[in-house]
Amino acid sequence: MAACAGLPLAGDSCDAALTTTFGVGELMLDAARAGCRHIIMGLGGSATNDGGCGCAAALGAVFTDEAGESFVPVGGTLSKLAGIDLSGIAPELRDIRITTMCDINNPLTGENGAAYVFAPQKGAAAEALPLLDARLRRLAEVAARDLSADCADMPGAGAAGGMGFGMRAFFGSELKMGIDTVLDTVGFDELARGSDMIFTGEGRIDRQSLGGKVVIGVARRAAKFAVPVVAVVGDIGDDIERAYDEGVSAIFSINRVAVPYSQAKLRAREDIYLTMDNIMRFVGTIEGRG
Repeated sequence: MAACAGLPLAGDSCDAALTTTFGVGELMLDAARAGCRHIIMGLGGSATNDGGCGCAAALGAVFTDEAGESFVPVGGTLSKLAGIDLSGIAPELRDIRITTMCDINNPLTGENGAAYVFAPQKGAAAEALPLLDARLRRLAEVAARDLSADCADMPGAGAAGGMGFGMRAFFGSELKMGIDTVLDTVGFDELARGSDMIFTGEGRIDRQSLGGKVVIGVARRAAKFAVPVVAVVGDIGDDIERAYDEGVSAIFSINRVAVPYSQAKLRAREDIYLTMDNIMRFVGTIEGRG
């Protein structure tokens, strides 16, 4: 979904109250019309907080306010929601299997939900978080009543601004841990068995990562084979000590100089090369002593 509703597309003007997943629905419809029979939706990197309503609207769902007027909800207008009707969902979607890949366990609402945990990355100020959370709670209430979709507390419901919730509530999609699916696909266990060291990474390792993103997913698998895991990341957040308990052996940031992200991304290729070169020089020194 990040391909059409992601943070890079919003840039510095991102606003979690205004962004929409509408384009995600358009992409799904295009795939269905092209003959796709199994859609695998990857969640993550989104700029949105609309609970997947935009996506559903693009596919024919109708959202109405108290006056019966239809509208396409975004994070800032979910409080107006009074009704949901899925009868107009595009027929092309009816016989398609939809699987949603999600690497976090966050529920839709609450202190560990979509708004409080993820919306600050999407331009939301601290004072806006309770409002965004309350609006997602409104979506959950209406969906439970109109769609019999009581899945706000489902692990992963809060992923990608509540898109995990929307994929289940609007499309009945199964949510699967993306990292496990990918690791199985590439034969990770066979590759890890007998390895000396495994390198992995992500843009920023923080407390969100501990829910089961790439680094933690790799570390948990590697632990079965007692292979050390080194995470090379763009940035390191606070409160990540539990990563070591999950099997991560060491964490290194490629952020070699203190500059804003807008500048750091321009030198990322060189910085990751130099960081890896530095790590391997150290490993070589240890092996030489052995």
